[in-house]
Amino acid sequence: MNNTMLEPSPATLDPHLLLPENYKLLLENDLVRVFDVRIRPGEKLRLHANGPSVIYVLNDGRLQHTYEDGTTKVKTAISGAVVWDEAEAHETTNVGDTDIHSIKIELKTT
Repeated sequence: MNNTMLEPSPATLDPHLLLPENYKLLLENDLVRVFDVRIRPGEKLRLHANGPSVIYVLNDGRLQHTYEDGTTKVKTAISGAVVWDEAEAHETTNVGDTDIHSIKIELKTT
């Protein structure tokens, strides 16, 4: 395992700073940031950047990521799933009829 530190997300795209009502910081240390993430049905989160992350999905739902180049990807969240998410910048919209609720463990090292 390489312990090279990743560059932090630019402060202007940090979801914890941009979206504090959606990204509740539960823990931060030199290795990780752990967030409780909640997005209401129909809610759209502005452009933000996440580091590489492990996500534990707490309930079923559907979300759409819109990337800076305009492409979109719809994802289905399944309760109990554990998902790997690469570092990326995107907008997120809850396109389902249930809350999106997950625990996101954002890695600071690779």
